[in-house]
Amino acid sequence: MKALTCNLFIVIISTLTSTYTCANNIGEMTQSCSNQRPAEALNNNLNRQLDTAPKLPDEGDEKRITRISFHQLNVFDTSLPEENNALFRFANRAHITTKPEVLRSILLFKEGESYSQKRLVESERLLRNQSFLYDARVFAEEDCHGDIEVNVVTRDLWTLLPELSFSRSGGENSSRIGFRETNLLGWGKRLSLTQTKDKDRSGYLFVYDDPHILSTRYRGRIEYADNSDGKRHYIGVHYPFFSTETPYSYGISDFNNRRIESLYQAGEEVSEYEHYSKISDVYLGAAKQLANDWTQRLSIGFRNHEDTFKATNASRLPIAQNRRLTYPYIQAHWFEDNYIKVRNFDSIYRTEDLNLGWNINASIGYSDNQLSDDQNHFIYNFTVEKAHYTSKRSLWRSALALNGQWNSEQNRARNMISQASFEYYFNSSLYQSWYAKVQLRFAKNLTEDLQLTLGGETGLRGYPIKYQHGSKSVLVNLEKRYYWEYDLLQLFKVGGAVFFDIGRVRGNTLVDSDPNYLKNVGMGLRLAPSRANAGLVLHLDVAAPLNGPNNIDGVQWLFTVKNRF
Repeated sequence: MKALTCNLFIVIISTLTSTYTCANNIGEMTQSCSNQRPAEALNNNLNRQLDTAPKLPDEGDEKRITRISFHQLNVFDTSLPEENNALFRFANRAHITTKPEVLRSILLFKEGESYSQKRLVESERLLRNQSFLYDARVFAEEDCHGDIEVNVVTRDLWTLLPELSFSRSGGENSSRIGFRETNLLGWGKRLSLTQTKDKDRSGYLFVYDDPHILSTRYRGRIEYADNSDGKRHYIGVHYPFFSTETPYSYGISDFNNRRIESLYQAGEEVSEYEHYSKISDVYLGAAKQLANDWTQRLSIGFRNHEDTFKATNASRLPIAQNRRLTYPYIQAHWFEDNYIKVRNFDSIYRTEDLNLGWNINASIGYSDNQLSDDQNHFIYNFTVEKAHYTSKRSLWRSALALNGQWNSEQNRARNMISQASFEYYFNSSLYQSWYAKVQLRFAKNLTEDLQLTLGGETGLRGYPIKYQHGSKSVLVNLEKRYYWEYDLLQLFKVGGAVFFDIGRVRGNTLVDSDPNYLKNVGMGLRLAPSRANAGLVLHLDVAAPLNGPNNIDGVQWLFTVKNRF
């Protein structure tokens, strides 16, 4: 097959955010390809799973990929009246489209290789996960000789952005001023320089991230921060498990951070201390494909983790003792590949990849006192995640986590934190859903630098930052969500929410803390960028405490940037 019909591109373009015409992207095609919501896929399917992608050709021993074509869509479609203005035309001209070599390096297949449905599906998911692409589709067609032609369709984002942001959460402000480029010269590299300021510190942050060094699978990252309370740096080079079929992984990293940490009582700062942390890590891993779409990954590594604490002139409370853990470790990861494409879950009108399979991660290490100046400790970490459709309209998500240290000399836990969270979605219509989340946390023998807290920054939106402290917490969030999908200035998809929060923290604490259940109600606006930063959702919330004390504001304003609705 040497040419595609426009019918194929009706399907392709319908999955992208803006309306594009075949004439703009395939020279000889002139029929218009609309991007209206595919009614057949969504109107009768309230689980919002996207089933519009055409069926891929069947696999076969002799089938090979003979050609890979790329069709790259620009940021704006100036053939539409609402996007045909001077600003958007300039943006398209100024934008450097992603290099085809970058897209090709992300794909899990090459021309001349055997055809695999799984690799095409996973490649599409990897493309969609890139910060410089809004959406991606991978299609394939078979000719009468059994040859496979693959067509990759992507839509670029505007990636050179000023960082002019202001956030308010829990009664405290934070700001960022600078610039960020996440697709440097079209090569998929990230470069940013930012001035940051919040309640605890101000300073500058430089980041360079290369997810595909020299168009290979190697990933490198450099960070450097010069803050008012210290410095921070990170450098790491990794060959990651980039797909479910990657046979091995290895890497090395080094992290140093010096900063001033604050302790709060009822949302007010009452003490502080200097904290210097250093983490160095090297690891090597291997993977094995198991039956029923499972992958098993085993890694061994060696880590040095140091935490040093010093009092400052503003220290009013006890500070933690210095810790150093130097240990070999083994990590096991079991992963079930059961992804589906959905819409209007964590974002607005964007294709999202939701894994319904199990994701289990466990690691354990042992730090001997001959390797460090601490006592003998086992270091452990365990997480498990799972999503499950209970009906066509409802979905459960659950996550469990346990981490900490065990002193083998004293048979005593240290900094043990366990957490369980359960989320429930019920789609009352195509554009509305009910959402509930229950989060339970329990801690044991926390050092002075670690406390469980609850406040505006952790989900209790009607109260100041770190308002409650303790070692046991419960939080319930209830929301009615609206996915209006309105195009604000052709730059944002718009949604909204009304919510009710209730929670409390109690147990051992360094400061006096109200142990009662606290409640609030509120409403908010959600803005999901559709032309830049597509993985983010801007939250503009106003919340009122229902049973708070008189010494806190009766209304809390919150402006935060998150990666979920």
